[in-house]
Amino acid sequence: MIPLRIQLSLVSVLLASSCRANSDSPAPEECVPPSTELPSTASTEGLGGEYRLRLVATSGEKSGSSTSGRLTLQRHTGELRYRVRPDGVTDTTVVHPFYGSSDVDLAAVGAVLVGSTTSVDSAKPGVLMIERRARPGQPPMTDIMLRLGSEANQRERQRVDGGYTALRVRHLAPTGFSGTWGSGVKAEQSAGYFCAERKDG
Repeated sequence: MIPLRIQLSLVSVLLASSCRANSDSPAPEECVPPSTELPSTASTEGLGGEYRLRLVATSGEKSGSSTSGRLTLQRHTGELRYRVRPDGVTDTTVVHPFYGSSDVDLAAVGAVLVGSTTSVDSAKPGVLMIERRARPGQPPMTDIMLRLGSEANQRERQRVDGGYTALRVRHLAPTGFSGTWGSGVKAEQSAGYFCAERKDG
């Protein structure tokens, strides 16, 4: 029979091993730079909802920093879904499927703030999703971008230059989406990658 003192020592060793095993277990999936490009068959369908948005800077004066906040997206309806060209013609290859808002701190990663990101006005939202597809006769292509800032997203204003902060989607998953971002005034001043993790299932 094993003496009580030795039994207690064995229990202590087992508990310590268990604690180490728990501390060494993989952490929840972290936000990492994307390694793929968005396939031409990608779709924005089902992307509405609430997310936890995280931006990481890899260039610019705040390189190495990160910021997190809320992102909400809701479906655009009617004429607001489409971009109107300067000649007044509706461009059906460019769709604005969702708009919304975010309280992420852009200054924390050196990104440019172009108006309010918290605006929920559908005509000048804080966040605007833009889906571009190839014109007839061109190879299949899908480009999905989120533009931040109510001034940049103002419906009646055709912007040709000025400040911008844009997120380019490069990966879609049931749990959210991720990609790269860039920001600047005319030329890019800061950039990095981002992850949007769905919060509403």
